[in-house]
Amino acid sequence: MKSSFLIFAVLVLTGLAWAQNVDYAGTSAANFLKIGINARTMAMGEAGITMSEDASAMFWNPGAISRISRNSINLSTINWLVDTRVTYAAATLHAGALGTFGLDFDYFSSGDIEETTLTEQDGTGRFFNASDYQIGLGFARNMTDRFSFGIKAKYIHERLSNVDASSFAFDLGAVFITSFLNDLRIAATLTNFGTKMKFSGRDLAVIYSVPGSPTGKEIPANLETLEWEIPLLFRFGLSDYLLKNDDFTLLGAFDILDSRDHETRFNAGAELGIYQTLYVRGGYKFNYDETSFSLGAGFNLQRVLKWNAQLDYSYLDFGRFDPVNQFTLALAF
Repeated sequence: MKSSFLIFAVLVLTGLAWAQNVDYAGTSAANFLKIGINARTMAMGEAGITMSEDASAMFWNPGAISRISRNSINLSTINWLVDTRVTYAAATLHAGALGTFGLDFDYFSSGDIEETTLTEQDGTGRFFNASDYQIGLGFARNMTDRFSFGIKAKYIHERLSNVDASSFAFDLGAVFITSFLNDLRIAATLTNFGTKMKFSGRDLAVIYSVPGSPTGKEIPANLETLEWEIPLLFRFGLSDYLLKNDDFTLLGAFDILDSRDHETRFNAGAELGIYQTLYVRGGYKFNYDETSFSLGAGFNLQRVLKWNAQLDYSYLDFGRFDPVNQFTLALAF
């Protein structure tokens, strides 16, 4: 038990020590990694690192996947800002006393974008696109009946037209279930701890005019880009059932999010469960530029159709932008 507390304390203190008064605003690549996955969690204001009901825990906290009661599959789709789309798939598999393994895939697509230039600002008639993805492999184990720890290794790739970059990173996460306040859950994660990204590709090829050349000499050259950090994130969260019986449940959750490239943010949410069939959710995100409140609902198909599945929906207000809608299907087997 002492070793469990030590692991949890090291994870929390590492995150707190890193997040000390350094401003890296606007200095990260692969920002699609910040887009929240799973309609249930998004409807609850992104306060979700303590929850472990399905395979989306691979995104929020790899340390929680060992507490999913059954093998799980999670499928999500999001109509993100300005006609972009995010698609996510994850699966977890129990391996007995060894622990739990997880696999996930996160894909961002811009759709077609019309090219513009300084001389043709209304468009050239040519189109390009951007896409990003990450593939992760995770493992978690219940170190005790109350403490679990997990790690996820992932490959990240980002492409814009004909230039791209890649990175390798790790996510670390832990969950501790207390023995008081209806088994209050405490969790911490440190995600996207990895290598920098440097872009290369044929769109960086240029023709260089040699200064002072009497003949106007030109030579082929390649532009060199700087290295960019990926968005390192530290989260600390709490969740607790304020009410729990056969007819109704009321879950409250609160997360603190500290990033290397923005100020500390706070996420709060709640979920009301009705006869273990219908779930109504709401949340609020503090200290964000545009987004604020979120709403959503979930339907347990097991109770009506005898399927081991749940369908969730979330609505996220995004201020001056169009609202974001997300659908998630979670399967258990």
